[in-house]
Amino acid sequence: MVLLVPLIAVILLLPDRILLRETEVEWLDTTYTFQARITDYPVERAKSYRLTAEVTAYRDSSWHATTGTIYLYLAKDSTVAELEPNDLIIFRSKVHRPDSIGTFDYATYLRRQGIAGTAYVPANKWHTIGTSSRWSLRIAAKRLQHHLVNRYREVGITGNELGTLAALTLGYREELDPSIRQAFQRAGAAHVLAVSGLHTGIIYGVLWALLTGFGLWKPLYEQKWQRRVLSVVIIAAMWGYALLTGLTPSVVRSVIMVTIMQTAYMCYRNPLSLNSVAAAAFLILMVRPTDLYSVSFQLSFAAVTAILLICPKAIHIPMPKEWLSVPVNWTVNLAMVSIAAQLGTLPFTLYYFRQCSNYFLLTNLVVIGLATLITMTAFALLTIGWIPGVGEIIGFVIQWGVWLLNTVVGWIEGLPGAVSIIV
Repeated sequence: MVLLVPLIAVILLLPDRILLRETEVEWLDTTYTFQARITDYPVERAKSYRLTAEVTAYRDSSWHATTGTIYLYLAKDSTVAELEPNDLIIFRSKVHRPDSIGTFDYATYLRRQGIAGTAYVPANKWHTIGTSSRWSLRIAAKRLQHHLVNRYREVGITGNELGTLAALTLGYREELDPSIRQAFQRAGAAHVLAVSGLHTGIIYGVLWALLTGFGLWKPLYEQKWQRRVLSVVIIAAMWGYALLTGLTPSVVRSVIMVTIMQTAYMCYRNPLSLNSVAAAAFLILMVRPTDLYSVSFQLSFAAVTAILLICPKAIHIPMPKEWLSVPVNWTVNLAMVSIAAQLGTLPFTLYYFRQCSNYFLLTNLVVIGLATLITMTAFALLTIGWIPGVGEIIGFVIQWGVWLLNTVVGWIEGLPGAVSIIV
């Protein structure tokens, strides 16, 4: 923990112009012809498509090599939706930093995400010039993510259920309806749609169960080499999932903690949880210092730190009937974790969102169980859904499961006094 304090202090004292120097580009606020590489799939908006693009050159009287990432808004036409990552385009426009939205400094927010500015391009002001041969893990992950969303469509998952499922399992939020997003926020379940420690914990649990034969083969892994093989496979799979979901701070935090835990497991040591949290924060901020300003980073680390401080050990309540022990203890421990996480994140939610969800405990008790079942079923779909007929059956189950999840969240959001607004 001691290592984290000077790092945060230095970053807080550094001015934005040093932290955000990568977004200080010379071609802002002037109309130029640009060459750019598309790095994401188009996201449909009301009157345009939004793309993330990496500017590689601009031209005034001659071409100049440059670098910088922007949000590019292309007017709707039949060709925009066909663009894919690594496509190269030429466009003419003015790139600028957007205006504030009320009291929200949108330009600074984008810069902290590595976005230098935004540009709108009419339909007749751009054209493609080919495809880049450049390869990156991030683009490969985007392609796989897009393929898996299409796989959901192929088995009959559509509408709001598709948007919720894609956000829940893959961190792909472009299909998510704004009304569904708002319902989850007001009900206190927004963390379910933001891929985080909950999701990585589910994936980790599924992997552990499969690799140990649901506990039947566990004695085999007490031997040194089997233990190491198990840990290496789990670590590799968890980092693959982190790449697939876009390496968000919350996922990276939980995967780093899993990596530390499994490394300690290989060495027959017990990892110290708070030290693991500090190490995860230290490594993330070393690579991406501006993540300190990310709401996702702050909420994730506040929640997990509060959980470890308030409820470091699972509670076990003896029951007269053994079969009652599992549901009762699961409910009690989930309630304790939910309360701890809420206490840890409450200052941030009040500061950023000016609201507090009053039924968060009810929401978590119901929604986390549903989300876990849906995630495990989606995992089954993506692994065995290729078998004829099986994919459609699993898809039908998931469609109704996600519908139930959305319905429950909507019901909780509609209860009297569901949200307290802080003015």
